[in-house]
Amino acid sequence: MRNIKIEFDKKGSTSRVNLDVDQFADNFFEFRVVGAGNTSINLSGHSFTGTIKKHVGASSTAADTISVGILTSGQSSGILTARVVAGVTSNFDKNNARYTYEVIATSGSGYKRKLVNGDVNVNVGITDNAFTIGTNIKCIAVIDESDSGATVSVDSYNSFRSSFPGREHFLLQPTATGIANTSELISSNLQSVYVSGFGTSKQVQGVNRDDGVEADRSDWFAIVGLQTGVDTEVALFVDISGSMTLSTVQESFDLFNERCTTAGIGVRTESNASEDWIEPFTGLLLAN
Repeated sequence: MRNIKIEFDKKGSTSRVNLDVDQFADNFFEFRVVGAGNTSINLSGHSFTGTIKKHVGASSTAADTISVGILTSGQSSGILTARVVAGVTSNFDKNNARYTYEVIATSGSGYKRKLVNGDVNVNVGITDNAFTIGTNIKCIAVIDESDSGATVSVDSYNSFRSSFPGREHFLLQPTATGIANTSELISSNLQSVYVSGFGTSKQVQGVNRDDGVEADRSDWFAIVGLQTGVDTEVALFVDISGSMTLSTVQESFDLFNERCTTAGIGVRTESNASEDWIEPFTGLLLAN
């Protein structure tokens, strides 16, 4: 448990303290609240609320805002303990590993004062209840082009493969004909080292641009070879860079999610407009 001294008076506190929080672990931070002469302040009669947000002004949804428990058994001696338990840390986003927090003290008369605030640096974890999360997950990228294969470098791919050797990676390329053009996604240098989830038969699988037409949809579930009772989690990236958007493959996307739901497979869905089909699969992967 980290012990933190906070200077506090009738106007509140300007103390800014950054916290390091471990994901999938119970985190405790003890605040010792002092006044003039470094003497402890009796906080009896006060109530306290703590909040972690992605950023100032973030929405109040569970994904953007996390409540911090405050233990007050020592408040008469100026001791408060902030608690961020393992269960709520699953809401931390691997792509946003720095948050902001504040603790507000409310007096018996209703007067609110800021006790402490600062940044929260998240040590992203890969375990939950002793089970490894996402180390062997199938990663599916649906993308039509990637700056003629220039977006993903050999170095970034090798870093991904070194960090997550058990993650199978699949590239699905929506085209007008349903036939893949590998060089639009993978440079010649990267083709020499890229390991596809499809094995040695192909590096990229062509799929349809269904444009919302059910009859033109592709069955990504079957193409990748997901299996009920074998696969429990899958990560899906859909390119929304402009040359395609979700609407380009909406019917195929809906079918994939329907089949995963029926099979009891959790889906972590991500998108970006940078045509990067590796970055979304780095770090922690949990189903949404």
